[in-house]
Amino acid sequence: MEKFIKINWTENKTKRINDFSTSFIVQPLEKGLATTLGTAIRRVLLSSISSVAPFAVKIKGVEHEFMAINKVTEDVPQILLRLRDIKIAYNPEIFEDGKIYKLSLKSNKEAGDIYAKDFILPIGAEIVNPGLLIATTAAANVLEIDVFVRAGRGYVDFEENKKYIDEIKTNLTSSISNGQYIAVDSNFSPIEKVSFSSSELNTSSVIVQEKLEMEIVTKGTIDAKNAIAQAAKILVAHLNIIGDVNSLNIKDIFEEGNTEKEHSKTQNILIQSLDLSIRSFNALKRANYTTVQQLEALSLDDLKNIKNLGEKSINEIVEKLEKYNVFLDKGEE
Repeated sequence: MEKFIKINWTENKTKRINDFSTSFIVQPLEKGLATTLGTAIRRVLLSSISSVAPFAVKIKGVEHEFMAINKVTEDVPQILLRLRDIKIAYNPEIFEDGKIYKLSLKSNKEAGDIYAKDFILPIGAEIVNPGLLIATTAAANVLEIDVFVRAGRGYVDFEENKKYIDEIKTNLTSSISNGQYIAVDSNFSPIEKVSFSSSELNTSSVIVQEKLEMEIVTKGTIDAKNAIAQAAKILVAHLNIIGDVNSLNIKDIFEEGNTEKEHSKTQNILIQSLDLSIRSFNALKRANYTTVQQLEALSLDDLKNIKNLGEKSINEIVEKLEKYNVFLDKGEE
């Protein structure tokens, strides 16, 4: 049996911006493997890397998400959207899977702006976007918030989190006496953007070898090198089971206890949530596509056939959908 060539992977220092935005090169690869590996790693990076995200919020005096708060400029929906965008780096040795952690905020200072940095955090957690504006108050002591977070993968919408809150409500502790637990969408993916390219190394040789280059941008909660390493381990864990021909049994890949349904629950997600450009949004709306679930049923060719969608708009929609763990069928490549 012919031996595989020795593969090297390195960081492309010329494209490195920081630990969270950089490029990696894997070479030499046999012909066809660059695209195979690049596609697999990219999809795992976008869908299966673990992180911490809010799933429930309790605000003093707030009984439902459509209220306004006295002497607070923003209404509750605006505050919830900003709380959902808090990005949390965490120590996996301290944060346990299946456990719930709390971020607390009390505006006992002078009136003015309140930021993510004003939250009191559990041990092992760090907010990487501390300058995120949460709310603006017209008086002191008018805003008290508890944000409940957990570790997970993928995307979980607020409807699914609402069911989860009902199941574990007795385990939630809060010093806020008057107020209800409000579910929010959880986007656990710590990856902002992933792209890859493949090129031939020795076009003049009989044996064609390839180079794979992957550019990774994270949200600042995980290093790019740790993210790609985690993706590779997930792929290897799956492939090891498939390679074990002596045991054709179904096995769980991820750790026991992390059994929440964290795949996209797209039936409740409107296309407004994709934060598309006006051109892309209007084209989809005119074609009577209003939910992510409807888009999930399309192939890439179907998307290309929608009137007024150019290549730039199509790439934008595909990229936004992948953040919700939705991958369109690209057909035969």
